[in-house]
Amino acid sequence: MILQIIKYGDKILHKKCQKIKKNILFEGLFENMFNTLLKYGGVGLAAPQIGISLRLFLINSFDSRKNIFLNPKILNQFGVYKEYCEGCLSLPKIFYRIKRKEIILIEYFDEKWIRHNLLAKGFLARVIFHEYDHLNGQLII
Repeated sequence: MILQIIKYGDKILHKKCQKIKKNILFEGLFENMFNTLLKYGGVGLAAPQIGISLRLFLINSFDSRKNIFLNPKILNQFGVYKEYCEGCLSLPKIFYRIKRKEIILIEYFDEKWIRHNLLAKGFLARVIFHEYDHLNGQLII
């Protein structure tokens, strides 16, 4: 199923998302989010972009796997700031030059509630930063 992407102007995109409780059921949600992400040609999608105010995003950009991030927390940022042009599915056809650190350390749970720490660099770090910002009600504009 393809989900509706929430566009700029909707209040949910400006709210800090709630932490997910471990016993919540996500039946079909991850698959629907990935189908939506692929349909619109994105590399990441955060829950508020589909109208759900929970700390969840997914990425389809590394290890040729679908990567689900539940209750993510950026632990540290490293390196120098690099500027890059970013787009967003909630801001169609709009791009901004954004400066972000080039390396991050993030802690998150996967869909099986296994805790992970990931040291991400370059493009992957940028995508994670972008989706993480959505969970805190921040947009690239």
